[in-house]
This record gives sequence, C-alpha cells and structure tokens, in this order.
Amino acid sequence: MAKRYKTILAAGGVLWRERNGIRQVALIYRERYGGEWSLPKGKLEKGESFEQAALREILEETACRAEIEDFLASLDYRVKGKPKVVLFYRMRVLEERPFLPSAEIQALEWLEPEAALERLVHRQERKVLRIWMG
Repeated sequence: MAKRYKTILAAGGVLWRERNGIRQVALIYRERYGGEWSLPKGKLEKGESFEQAALREILEETACRAEIEDFLASLDYRVKGKPKVVLFYRMRVLEERPFLPSAEIQALEWLEPEAALERLVHRQERKVLRIWMG
C-alpha cells in the first residue's frame, strides 16, 4: 500500500524594489540545498495564512518589510516523496534593513529580472518570475 503524506504548505514571493529607475528582485542563496539561488519562501506555521507566511518569510530571509501587491502563482511538486504546495505573491519592499547571513540563508542579491532568471536554479521558480515580469 502506498504511503500517504500530509501536504507541505509554503508561501513566498517575488520581492522587488526600484533603484535609479530600475526594478530589481531579491534572490537568496542556500548552501543546504546543494548551493542554489531561489526566491524567498518557507513553510506555513500553525494558524498562519499563506499571506502571513509570505510576509514573515520575506522578513526572515531578506530583512525587508514588504507588502503583498497580488497573487502570482501556485507551484505543486514533491519533496522526498511528500507533496508540497507553494503560493507566490508579488511583493514590494516597504523597508530595507541590513541583511545578515544565517545558517539557513548565506546570501541575498538584488538583480535585474533577466539576470535573476539566469541565476534561478528551478524551472518552476523561473516560471513564477516570468509571470511577475509580465
């Protein structure tokens, strides 16, 4: 009989800012997953909505306070056999604080969208960024 797993729920965003008239998006670097650049995201905590989780994860992983502008996309995939659903939002920076590397997130970079597309490892996250780009 096949083993049934509870679906992992997560949320994140395409976090953006404007510098000198140029839009930039935030990517984070995680060594833990084989050294990859990705969009900021994380699991929902008990009692949290997807929107609350996205705002919390953005703050924890980028040190930025943000606002959700709108919903972008939902990704469904499996992690070690377990189903996972991640909702991504378009999120604008309201306040930037100094980024400090941690055990989970080693680096944060602000890139123009085309450069971010090249840096993202996962095809599904590139799709989310393309939706953001319009």
